[in-house]
Amino acid sequence: LQLGPFDSLQEFERRIQLFNYVDHQAIYEGMYAHLWKPNSGRMIWMTQPAWPSTMWQMYSSDYDTQASFYGIRKANAPLHVQMDLSDHSVELVNTTRDAAHGLHVHAIVVSPQNETLASRDIVVDSAANVTTPLFTLPVADFFAEHPLVFVRLELRDATGAMIADNFYWVAKDPESYRVLDKLASASVTSDMATASDATVDGGREKVWRVHLRNSGTDAAIALKLTLLHSDGTRILPAYYSDNYLSLLPGEERVS
Repeated sequence: LQLGPFDSLQEFERRIQLFNYVDHQAIYEGMYAHLWKPNSGRMIWMTQPAWPSTMWQMYSSDYDTQASFYGIRKANAPLHVQMDLSDHSVELVNTTRDAAHGLHVHAIVVSPQNETLASRDIVVDSAANVTTPLFTLPVADFFAEHPLVFVRLELRDATGAMIADNFYWVAKDPESYRVLDKLASASVTSDMATASDATVDGGREKVWRVHLRNSGTDAAIALKLTLLHSDGTRILPAYYSDNYLSLLPGEERVS
């Protein structure tokens, strides 16, 4: 992933987190792409350092969760839909002990101008503890006109409820990732519900629900939610059901 020049530590950190997300996500999705033949596990060394660092970690020294934490969580959902970056084939991963029936997979390829280039829908049953090949998206067919594209995958149950989703930015070559620099600033609206109390592992926690919506015309890439005190200082540790979210125009999520 190569992006253009940056002029601040904050911008450097933002771009490093793009690397962290895709790198750690690929570690696990690569395993599931060849589950049991030959892969049966992955080991990550060092989950967090004792000093400020930007690599090989899921948590930072100040208890923040890095993008890698959410890339790993996304890739390891019990029921998961993913794309193999080596050939753009889409697969359904079921690491549970139960078969799942009537699952709906929706896939789209979108240009940076928010033009839908390709789409596929399929209803499929998933056996337990296997990866099921589904179809291949013609991503490379669009590189002549669009050297970078976005891929959105969604997995829903028989009632239409979302089980898992996934998002990729895919380029023809390393230089083409610079198209990300040309995206306009995202227009994202947010609403947060009043905090509620919850018991987690025997302890009391505060829980908020944040509703995000991309109300603009450009994709919003790797949006990071950050919880603050009223004086602007960070609340740490804080954990999110999903973070570093990417939203196409009109998409919304609750985290």
